[in-house]
Amino acid sequence: MAFEKLFETSNIGKCKLKNRIIMAPIGNINMADQNGRPLDKMIEYFIERAKGGTGLLITGLVPVSYGIDPTLTEENNTTYFPRIDGSSRTRLSGWRDLTAAVKPYGSKIFIQLSAGLGRVGSPEPALKGKILRSASWNRNFYIPQVPHLPLSDRKIKKIVKMMGQSAANAKTAGFDGVQIHGHEGYLMDQLTSAPWNRRKFGRYRNKFQFGIDVVREIKKRCGEDFPVMYRIDLTQALQESYGDNVFKRRFRGKERTIEEGLQFCKALHEAGVDAFDVDKGCYDNWFWPHPPAYFDDAVYAREMAGRLKDFFRQENIDAKVVAVGKLGKPEKAEEVLNNNWADFVMLGRPLLADPYWPAKVRENRAKEIIHCIGDQEGCIESFKKGGHPCCSVNPYTGFEDTKKLVRADIIKKIAIIGAGPAGCEAAITAHKRGHEVTLFEKSERIGGQLFTASKMAIKHDIRRYLDNLQYRIDLLKKEGLKVEFNREIKTDDIKSKFDVIICCNGMKTFLPSIEGLETIRHIEAREFLNKEMDLPENIDNVLIIGGGMIGCEIAYSLAYEKDINVTVVGKNKELMPETVLANRAQMLWMMMGKGSPSGKKENTLKRPVKVYNASKVIGFTNGKAHIKANRDRKDPYTPWKSLIPENVKNPFEKELYSDKVEEILIDTDFVIFAIGGQADDSLYYDLLKAKAAIEVYSVGDSTEPGGVWEAINGANEIARNI
Repeated sequence: MAFEKLFETSNIGKCKLKNRIIMAPIGNINMADQNGRPLDKMIEYFIERAKGGTGLLITGLVPVSYGIDPTLTEENNTTYFPRIDGSSRTRLSGWRDLTAAVKPYGSKIFIQLSAGLGRVGSPEPALKGKILRSASWNRNFYIPQVPHLPLSDRKIKKIVKMMGQSAANAKTAGFDGVQIHGHEGYLMDQLTSAPWNRRKFGRYRNKFQFGIDVVREIKKRCGEDFPVMYRIDLTQALQESYGDNVFKRRFRGKERTIEEGLQFCKALHEAGVDAFDVDKGCYDNWFWPHPPAYFDDAVYAREMAGRLKDFFRQENIDAKVVAVGKLGKPEKAEEVLNNNWADFVMLGRPLLADPYWPAKVRENRAKEIIHCIGDQEGCIESFKKGGHPCCSVNPYTGFEDTKKLVRADIIKKIAIIGAGPAGCEAAITAHKRGHEVTLFEKSERIGGQLFTASKMAIKHDIRRYLDNLQYRIDLLKKEGLKVEFNREIKTDDIKSKFDVIICCNGMKTFLPSIEGLETIRHIEAREFLNKEMDLPENIDNVLIIGGGMIGCEIAYSLAYEKDINVTVVGKNKELMPETVLANRAQMLWMMMGKGSPSGKKENTLKRPVKVYNASKVIGFTNGKAHIKANRDRKDPYTPWKSLIPENVKNPFEKELYSDKVEEILIDTDFVIFAIGGQADDSLYYDLLKAKAAIEVYSVGDSTEPGGVWEAINGANEIARNI
């Protein structure tokens, strides 16, 4: 397929771009020093995307409201964000290094300026005595018992001036333009939309005013020719997401409607905005602005960007429109442009997974693209837990400054056992370094646990990634990489035949001992998936034991694909406690019958999934499961609620006392156990004991069951250093 539209030149204001591919703003948190000066980590990260051919790069969030929004700073006035506010030449030198580094590759670069976090910032400063702020009296997103007081008009005007000064600093530092961070429920969105701005008096009771003032201030400080892009959620989509009852009870029946969003964009353009990056949703339905793997491709491009583009044509407005949201498949990105739904496409996570996405598409090498799997464990969950953005399927993302792939000085014979994500990464990396690599796999295919998960229709992103992984393995086989399928390796099979052995043989599962289990049909979750999710005859009531990610995904898949009555029983007080916010929220939203992968109401469940959290199955009799449930268990269906990290204490959290239980009986025809597994480390320790090779390693689930990021990152670390 020819992707001609993607590689046409175009302009944003006076800024000419070599193609219509824009990198979404992601990649700043914990990539600057404690004073906010960009580190080499950030600079090398953006250089790699410039080398890959992206037309316009946009930095991640750069707040300006220090001293006003307490959530931006931590102890000793340090910050995990980069800074460009004020007059620090130390900080500016880092930004100048960044802009100078990316431009030789033909990329332009904008800085994303943010008014601050407000109600979606960390509640920790309040727990230490600071007063948090927002547009009006609002609750903190993470701990609702923590209040945010209204900002005064004077403080808001000061933020306007800070935005102008920061834009002027950015222009001096070599940036080609500014993107204003006005979406997703952050402070600027709080000041400009109904869910959070309930001001009755003053200049900023007009919900358009703050955005207009900021744009005018930037144009005043930087000149009319300095491009400004505005990032906006055309609607928060709260009513659409949760229905009338929740919308009125939880969100006071207020949100920015699409019609209001269109008028706001018109007013912003009249103030000086040259382009609009338009999405949907906010923190309270974070799966919209951060679409997980479950969503279809281009899930709202027509509905949001296309709607704004139509409006601009009707109003004869010449502002450009940028489409976002699951456009990582080149055919979809090209389709959005060909349909004239937008002037540009924006890629975030696809460029983390593969910085060379543009070059590969332009050079007709689209099959080589490493596709994002949508788990969001590296790009988002990492910095939530104190790290910086990285990527589950690309171990170099965020580590461009430290991880280098160089040819080995001494060529070694390497055996890799298991062709899951860890085994394949180890094989690819070691082979590229010049080692003689043999990859052993006990089944007839690559993929391991990912292939098992891909059996569910909602895991289409993983299937796309596995297609690419297979393609890369096949190319390397032509170069000498050896792959042996249907080989279950024992110690004697490889002892003293290799210099290095890497165990990537995964984990082993087990079934618990439950009274009466022998009286009911049952199966382990991964075995069930590997058997193509085939159910025995006459099954209508399925019980899934395990409220983690795989248990909930199977529960939804059965209800969605087979219209089965499904119940989930989980021991934890929350469902999917280890799953990143966007993915967890969307899965809950779909399980409760409020939405679907297509985003359309007509595809929702006929029978929502029933859930018993903080509960335990204690026995089976006569086709019924006996469940011991905590009477004080929480409502499991609160997709707008984020689970805070374990190292952050919530003083308002209520304990669930184990003596407050009730016994519940439910009809059950079939039981699926989704309770995880244990590291299959016996081979690793046998190899060590037998001294089977000079170097013996264990990676991924064979060391400790975890996510894709841990598996691939660990495998890459070993293979780069052998």
